[in-house]
Amino acid sequence: MMKELDYLDKALLDRVNTTQCFSISDVIRPFLLERSESVLRTRVRALELRELIKTTRTKREVLCFGVVVPEEDVRA
Repeated sequence: MMKELDYLDKALLDRVNTTQCFSISDVIRPFLLERSESVLRTRVRALELRELIKTTRTKREVLCFGVVVPEEDVRA
């Protein structure tokens, strides 16, 4: 069972949704003073497992994309 999203998860999710095609390094950079890089990467991975974001691996980095929720799911 997964815990609820805390302020850091919500901030990471908001950063991914407001900017398209950021690498994980770019997404977590502002939060490195609060948590270690490995913890932040784990949180990004957890957001992907919850299907709140999507990641795509390129040759050198992993890019993060926001997930578009269809309008039918929003109304339900």
